[in-house]
Amino acid sequence: MDEAQRAREREVLERVARAICRRGMCVPAIFFFESILPLSFLAGQALVFLQPMISVLVNAPDYDVFAEAIEDRDNLRWFVDRLEELNDDAQDDEEPPADRG
Repeated sequence: MDEAQRAREREVLERVARAICRRGMCVPAIFFFESILPLSFLAGQALVFLQPMISVLVNAPDYDVFAEAIEDRDNLRWFVDRLEELNDDAQDDEEPPADRG
């Protein structure tokens, strides 16, 4: 895989990870993507199969790039790690200030 393609896939994965985190769905997404890690190729192929049905509901120009990226276990591992980082950052932002009483 060339560097430009890998960079494009990571860019799309980053956008998806941030969208998941904005919706507060990091933990379920981490659980889901960790569970499909051994079957990453099949998950990517399932996304390709479902594209015609999903494209009716969602206008996602990067859908093909996402589906291809998910097939690569290195990308999927990076994606899960990124979701964990974003989730940790979000939790740090939500912590109340310490009581100075």
